[in-house]
Order: sequence, then C-alpha cells, then structure tokens
Amino acid sequence: MPIAHVEAPTFGSVILARILLKLGGVSLVRLLNLLNLEALNFYLLAYFIFFTVFTTIICCFQSDFKRLIAYSSVSHIIVIPFLIFSSNLLSVKTIIMIMLFHGLRSSLIFFRVGVLYSLFSSRLLIIIRGLIVVSPLFSLLLVLTFFFTLSAPPFPSYVAEVFFLIRSFFLRNKILFIFLPFIFLGLVYNIN
Repeated sequence: MPIAHVEAPTFGSVILARILLKLGGVSLVRLLNLLNLEALNFYLLAYFIFFTVFTTIICCFQSDFKRLIAYSSVSHIIVIPFLIFSSNLLSVKTIIMIMLFHGLRSSLIFFRVGVLYSLFSSRLLIIIRGLIVVSPLFSLLLVLTFFFTLSAPPFPSYVAEVFFLIRSFFLRNKILFIFLPFIFLGLVYNIN
C-alpha cells in the first residue's frame, strides 16, 4: 500500500487515503459477526503487535515525505484489527471514528505534500527544511495538520485514540506496554 501512495499523484493519494482504504475497514465491520474472533485472536495478535511497532520504526528512517506519510498511514490504520479482536459496541464506534479521522488527516497531509512538491520540486525532507521562510502560513497549517495526525488533545482524533487505548487494554492488560513505544516513535517521526 505505501508504494501505491508514493507512485500515485497527489489527487490519487487523497482518493486512496480517503475512500479506498476505508472500504476495507467497513467490510471488516460488516463481517464482524461472521468471524471466529477467539480462534483468530490467539494467532494474529502477536503479528499485529510486531507489525505496528515495525512500521513505526520504518517511519523514523524515511527521507521522502510522501513515503513517510504513506508508512505512517499504514502504521496508524493497523490499530483496526486490535479493535476488531476486542469486538463490542465501543470497539465498533471507535473503528468508525478512527476511519473517519484517518480519512480526514491523511488526505489533508497528502494534499500538503502535493503543495510542497509544487513549491520545492522535491519531497525530500532535507530540502524542504526552510519552509517557514518561504511560507509561514503554510508552515502553520502543516504544523496543525501534524498535531491532528498526532491526535493532540484539542483535535477530535484524540478521543478516538483514547478509546482505542482503553479497548486494547481490555483486550490484553499488558498490551499497553507495547503501545507506549508505538506512541513514542510516532512522536519521533512526526517531529522529524
């Protein structure tokens, strides 16, 4: 999926992030009653934990801005299976909130990357470091978009992330210690 985001034009990435990725989440919610979650839970939970931390580590080493956004999008949307495994009404509501806010934030940030590419003719992070000198207003909008991506408290995505942490704690009480590096590494690559 990250390769499709990187190779697509800006509008293609926005459509892919906003609509097409959410169709998979909606289908998982629709098939929630048909899945044997107890059998899948034991085998797939460790895989999703490893994949969550691994994709966040990959994000910390990206130099291409659009590739960074694509991998961070994948590492953020991987929280949906954890909510499916904890299957109750709050989990379904949290899945819907995460998909809604993920669609908003990822399309906003892909749009910002497209504008940056038109300004600098490059997506390398080292080249676009002086953005505040070129466009202070766009820098402010980009910082606000990053805070929305981080699910900072004034933004509505914060509520969805708190519900996710609560539901994952009820799934396995030790899983919260796995998500602390995930949250910290998310902060690291967003500050980068």
